[in-house]
Amino acid sequence: MTTGERGAAAAMVLVVCPSHRDHRELALLAEARRHRLLFHDYASIELEEMVAPTARRIASGPVHEEVERIVAAAVSARIDAVVSTDDYPGSTLAAIVARRLGLPGTPVAADLLCQHKYHSRLIQQRAQPDAVPPFALLEPGVAPELPFPFFIKPVKSFFSVGAFRVDDDEALRSLARRATLPEPFFAPLGALLERYAGVPFGRLSVLAEGLLTGSQATFEGYVFEGRVHPVGVVDSIMFPGTLSFERFEYPSALSRAVQDRMADTADRVMRAAGFAHGLFNIEFRYDPQQDRLGIVEINPRMASQFADLYEKVDGFNTYSLLLDLALGRRPASRRGAGRHAMAASCVLRRFEDARVVQVPCEGDLRRIREAHPDARIEVLATPGERLSQQLQDGCSFRYGLVSIGGRSREDLMATFDWCRRRLPFRFERPASPVKLPHDMRFRARLPAPRMQQAGASAASIGDHE
Repeated sequence: MTTGERGAAAAMVLVVCPSHRDHRELALLAEARRHRLLFHDYASIELEEMVAPTARRIASGPVHEEVERIVAAAVSARIDAVVSTDDYPGSTLAAIVARRLGLPGTPVAADLLCQHKYHSRLIQQRAQPDAVPPFALLEPGVAPELPFPFFIKPVKSFFSVGAFRVDDDEALRSLARRATLPEPFFAPLGALLERYAGVPFGRLSVLAEGLLTGSQATFEGYVFEGRVHPVGVVDSIMFPGTLSFERFEYPSALSRAVQDRMADTADRVMRAAGFAHGLFNIEFRYDPQQDRLGIVEINPRMASQFADLYEKVDGFNTYSLLLDLALGRRPASRRGAGRHAMAASCVLRRFEDARVVQVPCEGDLRRIREAHPDARIEVLATPGERLSQQLQDGCSFRYGLVSIGGRSREDLMATFDWCRRRLPFRFERPASPVKLPHDMRFRARLPAPRMQQAGASAASIGDHE
C-alpha cells in the first residue's frame, strides 16, 4: 500500500504507551475518520513509579524483547500507522516499530538523542550555540566548572523529577544524591541508545546547566518531508515565587518577531538532530532585557496537554496532525477558526501535602460540560492516597487539570474559577505531611496574571505532558 493509499482509507492505528488523554482524544478522531485503534503499553507506569516517592513496581522486562512483541502484534493486526504521545519510552518504541515495518515515523536515533538531555545539548550547541547555557555532566563528588548558581537534573526524567537549583557547594553535595535516579530507570534508554544511535549511555546520569532567565513558552511544530512547520507557541505561567506551572495559555503573548526566532531556532536544531518526520515541542525562555532566547529542552513528541487549546482557538486538534503524519499525509492546520480567542490549560495544585478524601464524580464533570461543552477536565488525584504518593514535581502537588476557552484572559480566569468551585475535591492534612523546600512554597499571588520573569532556571518544575 502506498503512502497516499494508506492515508486515504480507514486505517488500523497502533498506539504505544497510551495515556488516558490518548484514549479520549483518539477515540473521537478515530470515530470521525473510521479508523480502528490498537493499544499497547510497556513500562511507562512502572518507570514513572521508579522515580515516585514510593517505588511499587519494576519494569516489565528487557526492552528489546518488548520491541519484538510489539512488532509481532503490529504485523498480526496489519497496522497502517503507529503513534505515541508518551515521553518515555513510548515515542522511541513507536519510532522503532515504524522503521521495522516501513511506516512513516521519526528517525529512531533522532528521537533518542533529543530525549537524552546531554546529547540533546550537544546537538543544540552545534546548531544554535547562543541559545544554549553552559553545561556539563556531573562527576560524583566533583563540582562542575560552572559558576554558582546552576541547575542540576537527570539526563532523563519525568516532570523534572530530580531537578534542582544549586547555589553553593553544600547544596550540591546534598542535592546531587537526590538528582541521581535509580539505574533501572535508565535501562531502556541505555539499551536503545546503544543499539539504535550507536551511543553508550555512560556512567554519568546527572547534567549541570547554567541558569536561563525570562518568561517560558513552548514552541510546537512538526517536520514533514524534511521541513519544519510551526503549530503554535504556548505561554507557561508559573505560580509567583515558584517554578511550578499555574497554567498554559494560547496564543502566546510574545511578539511575532520572538516567535519567528523560535521557529528559526527550531528549524536549525531539529535539522541538526536528524529529526526528519513527526511532531515535536521545544521549551524556551525569552529574556526581554537581554533580548535572549534560550532552549530549556527538546521533547521529540507532541505536547498532548495543548492539543485541545489549538482546537479551541484555531479549530484543529494536534491529535489530527499526529494521525496525518503517521499515515504519511500532509497535515492540515489553520489559524483563528476556533470558537474562542484564547484558551488555557489550568493546573489544580496544592503546596501542602494532603490525603485525598473525595474527587469529582462523572455527574460533576457532566454538569460542567453541559455549561462549557468543549471543556476538558482531568482528575489526577486518587481517593484514599496522599498527593505525595503520586508523581509530583517535588515542590508542589498537582491533582487536576482544567482546559477551557474564552474571549480574554479575564474571561478565561472567570470560567476557571466557576469550574473549580463546582469540582468537589476534598482533602485532609495527614499526620506527617511531606515538607517542601521553604523557598518553593506558595507565596501570595500577584493581583494580575503574568508570565514569570525573574530568577528562572534552565528547567521548570513539573513539565507539561
